[in-house]
Amino acid sequence: MTKRVASLLIGLWFLAVATSASAECAWVLWVYTSSTVSGLENRDVDSAHSTRSECDEAVERNAAILKKRGFDVKGGFRGSYEAIGTKGASMWRYLCLPDTVDPRGPKGTVR
Repeated sequence: MTKRVASLLIGLWFLAVATSASAECAWVLWVYTSSTVSGLENRDVDSAHSTRSECDEAVERNAAILKKRGFDVKGGFRGSYEAIGTKGASMWRYLCLPDTVDPRGPKGTVR
């Protein structure tokens, strides 16, 4: 086997591995928290899901938790992709996005 063929086979193998890895997690539940008192804001991944429906269910569960904690919640119903809870100076937002979208922006940017 020539080096060129071997390189091609290795490249195809890496492509197959990368494709199967990205297909494992198609939807990401993001959580944003902020406080107008402290001025702090946080954006993180809450969980990963294989389907949009599973991610929407996670939004519903988190909306129910926020309601139990006394937050005023908008969204968070079946079929919605986000829930926003506010209570005093605090805001929590759960948002389902495809795993190819990072709402924090490109890596290496300063905010």
